[in-house]
Amino acid sequence: MANRREVLAGLAAGAAAVSGVALGVPTTTAAENKFPDGCREFSVGPNADYFPNVTVQTHENQKALFYDDFLRDKTVMINCMSVKNDSVYPVTENLVKVQRLLGNRVGRDVFMYSITVDPENDTPRVLRAFAEKHGVGPGWLFLTGETEVIEGLRGRLFAHSGGHVHGLGPTQDCSLGLIQYGNEAIGLWGSVPSKASPEWIVERLSWLTPRQRSVGPPKRRGPVAMAWTQQSSRIQDNS
Repeated sequence: MANRREVLAGLAAGAAAVSGVALGVPTTTAAENKFPDGCREFSVGPNADYFPNVTVQTHENQKALFYDDFLRDKTVMINCMSVKNDSVYPVTENLVKVQRLLGNRVGRDVFMYSITVDPENDTPRVLRAFAEKHGVGPGWLFLTGETEVIEGLRGRLFAHSGGHVHGLGPTQDCSLGLIQYGNEAIGLWGSVPSKASPEWIVERLSWLTPRQRSVGPPKRRGPVAMAWTQQSSRIQDNS
């Protein structure tokens, strides 16, 4: 069994791949991420050449285009899961806490997507029951689709360089151990372990979401003038 250092090394390898996307560096994956004919749709978005615009289904049984409808011009958080393996990788329970911390920002400022790695069994009906069981709120969608489409998304979003990590051999698939988050509009992406504390995950997301700008002229820093004048008077009186 891999020790903690080896696991962290594997997670770092996945994060490095995403950094390459943010910098515009071509990334080579273990697979060529070929999608079946008719699944990929044309898009003119700024990152359409990298993110597949394929058809997926939500747990609400609605079909949509992955890039155009779910990524483009949005700040997102993406993870992989399966209903069957949830007891082994209990990520959903952790992300429910993240959603509660974010409150009504989910579905407005931040969008959450969980992609099943078991599309044959995780149908929209199964995913909906799973979401209801965990109390998932609006703004968080569970996605499924054709097996080839899901495998392609998993490989592209959690891309590997094809290199080696010391002690692990070929770089391992970390899609169940990582959360990818990013602001597609400005091209910034990052990774965080899926079992990180909810507070830390929210903090990482805050680096990418817009903040309210200050209104009016710059404000003076330091003590106010009156307080300084009063202090000076007391010093003079005591001298």
